[in-house]
Amino acid sequence: MTWLRPIDQWFAEKVFVYQNLHRAYARRLLRDQDEAEDLVQEAYAKLFRLENWEQIANPHAFTMRILHNDAMERFRRADVVSIDQGASLHALEPVDDEPGPDAVVFARAELQRVAAALASLPDRCGEAVRLRRIEGLSPREVAEKMDISVSTVEKHLTKGLRLLFDRLAKVEQAEQAGRTQEWHQGRRRERL
Repeated sequence: MTWLRPIDQWFAEKVFVYQNLHRAYARRLLRDQDEAEDLVQEAYAKLFRLENWEQIANPHAFTMRILHNDAMERFRRADVVSIDQGASLHALEPVDDEPGPDAVVFARAELQRVAAALASLPDRCGEAVRLRRIEGLSPREVAEKMDISVSTVEKHLTKGLRLLFDRLAKVEQAEQAGRTQEWHQGRRRERL
């Protein structure tokens, strides 16, 4: 029987395991051991106050961002700050290997466009493209799986990829035309 709340378990497994990195980063930011410890504790307290803590994709990076932002806030509120401390705050921007929310949204939209274009291909062309380009099978393996010759696989691939790129280009042109039309409509409303 465990007495830990779900947030305690999450914190122990996803955040607290990086406590040494958090403390070292805070020390580099503030250059004061006691201030750094306070900063880390405040960041941890903020995490515990979050209602949607389980939705944080990268808790370590999120904590590093809290530390950086809070250090910047302390820097802004301070009456006197050394020049090298101000420079260190900007130089020590936390490194986040995760793509940003905008990149995720754009990637998902692109994936949906490609999936829709792939689904619209003729069956045999689509199957050849999926097996070769997505599953990574060799042309010979694709031929065996589809029960056709390698040269027929190559013809299906050539036709399928050409159709795929044409359809993606048409979608892009349609989206661009829609953005242009929206822009023109917005300009007309501004003139009125």
